[in-house]
Amino acid sequence: MLRAAFKHAYFGWNFHGNQYQPHIRTVDGEIFRALKRMGMDARERKYRIAGRTDAGVSALGNVFSLNLDSFDPWFIRALNANLPDDIAVWGYALVDEKFNPRNAESRVYRYVMLDEGYDLDAMKDAAKILAGRHDFSGFAKACRPCIREIYVSEITKHGDFVVYTVEGNAFAWNMVRKIVTALKMAGRDANAEIVERILEGNSIPLKPASPYGLILLDVRYSFEFEREEKAFSMLQRKIEENMRKYAQFYGVLRFLR
Repeated sequence: MLRAAFKHAYFGWNFHGNQYQPHIRTVDGEIFRALKRMGMDARERKYRIAGRTDAGVSALGNVFSLNLDSFDPWFIRALNANLPDDIAVWGYALVDEKFNPRNAESRVYRYVMLDEGYDLDAMKDAAKILAGRHDFSGFAKACRPCIREIYVSEITKHGDFVVYTVEGNAFAWNMVRKIVTALKMAGRDANAEIVERILEGNSIPLKPASPYGLILLDVRYSFEFEREEKAFSMLQRKIEENMRKYAQFYGVLRFLR
């Protein structure tokens, strides 16, 4: 028996999150069904996931692990053949038998939002304030205290979109989406002070930003994953197909105004 970890991607708008729930379509549920078709029970194989994502949240580099009798890269192709088109497993690593993917060095999220005339300098300043070790209770739900460390927190502009990239040791439920809401408020008011006030413990209501702009970009460990080239090429094709499809939707909606 050996243990293997797998990088996988999914388009979150088609799922009610990734955690298994009976009678509801989730990412884990589809993976469990695919494994069952291959003669494996996910629970008996000690299936574990690195990060839970909410309904609507996508991922490029989430990680799950399970025990196998043996491993060859063909396993990924066989698994993908049994998965729906909105999930793709594309990387692998053989790991220690006690490996739990939740024990990662860091997680990287990216949030994409339409630029609604934000003051980008204020958003950048606010993002910088978040870097470091803080109590993020004001940005989290059911997490008191909520000590986390953020390594990277930056705002960039790409065409019509503002992109927030954040890397940290761990994130609480709704934390990234509430941070995005605060950054939007800083951008609208041209003032980064709101982030400082929340970190200082001031109670400011923050509704989580829409899940559809959020991507779990990567989960990082002390080791690297091998890329299964055929699976990765298939994933790139799926991304390009969706880009064309939704670019057309975006264009249609813009020209309806």
